[in-house]
Amino acid sequence: MRKICILVPLLLHLPSVCGQSTGLRTRNYIHLSDMTSWSHAQAQCREKYTDLVTISSEKENQLFVSGAGWIGLYREDSNSPWKWSRRDELANFTIWDTDTGDPTINENCAFKYSNKVAWNTDPCDRSHSFMCFNERVVLVKQQKTWEEALKHSTNYQNYRYDLATLLIPDDHVYAREKAQEATTDEVWTGLRYLAGKWVWVGGEQMQYEGIQSCPGQSSCGILEKTGTTQFGMRDCKQRLNFLCYQKLQTSGEV
Repeated sequence: MRKICILVPLLLHLPSVCGQSTGLRTRNYIHLSDMTSWSHAQAQCREKYTDLVTISSEKENQLFVSGAGWIGLYREDSNSPWKWSRRDELANFTIWDTDTGDPTINENCAFKYSNKVAWNTDPCDRSHSFMCFNERVVLVKQQKTWEEALKHSTNYQNYRYDLATLLIPDDHVYAREKAQEATTDEVWTGLRYLAGKWVWVGGEQMQYEGIQSCPGQSSCGILEKTGTTQFGMRDCKQRLNFLCYQKLQTSGEV
């Protein structure tokens, strides 16, 4: 059984909660009990979720005290720096278990025991359970019309995604950060003009002003990579990259 909880990165002093409605920076963390090697765990996380977990600070590490298994930390060999699986980012924070000593020459992957703060190392071909994470926002670098993008999003990963809804100011900041890797200058969002008003595909209320009130029937909302406006609009038949977001579950287990 996979247990999914929602953690709030900007409020890391809070315990994890399930089914909490928060901004788009929220991540899901999933513990999988399958015993496997680090590389296979990485492949499983990347196939079904985003990647093995990244733990960037002592405060964030407190959220994983009860977690166990492989984390995303590894190195090529004993002379190489420790890196995180996600984008091969260099690790600026580590916390090794002093009872077991420093990592040995053949121990190049990191894991942790349940109810322990510090981490341990093991040869990467050993078997452990593992922890994945899922980012709520995914940039899809395919050029599709708005309707095609919507269909792609709602069919993505067991129908748990939709075109992105941007409700709070930080959603716009985060979405624009994600859009920097797009291959088009603009990306589709989940905003569309229907029946004389702008609506989000998820049914949320449009809370922002400044977008044209009578744009025509084939108008859909975009976010510019380099702009400062909250929204723009384009003909829905244009082909752009797009942002999907994961719809939060109301139950803690799936």
